[in-house]
Amino acid sequence: MDIPPSPPARRLRPPSWLDPRLVAGVLLVAVSTATGARIIATADRSVQVWALTRDVAASTVLAAEDVRPARVRLFDSAPAYLDTAESPAGRAVTRGMRAGELLPATALRTTPPALVVNLPVRAEHAPAVTRGQAVDVWAGTEDCGPRRVLASAAVQEVRSAGTGTLTGGGDALQVLLRVGPADAERLLAVLGAESTVRLVVVEGGARPGAQAVPCRRAGTGAGER
Repeated sequence: MDIPPSPPARRLRPPSWLDPRLVAGVLLVAVSTATGARIIATADRSVQVWALTRDVAASTVLAAEDVRPARVRLFDSAPAYLDTAESPAGRAVTRGMRAGELLPATALRTTPPALVVNLPVRAEHAPAVTRGQAVDVWAGTEDCGPRRVLASAAVQEVRSAGTGTLTGGGDALQVLLRVGPADAERLLAVLGAESTVRLVVVEGGARPGAQAVPCRRAGTGAGER
């Protein structure tokens, strides 16, 4: 019986690096990696800056509770806003700002020299007055009718004082205003004259052009001196 000849042995060849399927797989992995890296790099562009938690009037000195961290993507404009690495507490705002607004670095200034005056007011004479608002201070006596003695003052704090004699009885508030020396002297003179003090909230923030109104005594005519 004849035995068929054995087929010739085939040499094993190493895989070719130019295999189209292998090249396509390598390219697919490279593109996926580059795309993922780009997405991660874009996501990392978000930064944490400060945002206002309430409306504040111009010249309000910020406290820690007036701001909160906000993570946003600002890209090229990020340097214009105050990073959370730096606290704005203790610095004054240069303009009125709304709750939720991001805090630009240019909207802050070093707190100017000023005095904090504790102004006792009856609650019904200061309706809805809260920290961060701008108010006009009106006062009147028997000899001098109601007049504006201070315009667009920033309210730094409002405290409940209970019942007090300085406000003529009834529920009283202690409204802390941060003002310049001349304005502080005017307010203290009003308190010394036992005036009836009323606060009027300035809608839309401070009015730079607003001025105090001089006293016009009752019975004084236009031509009298």
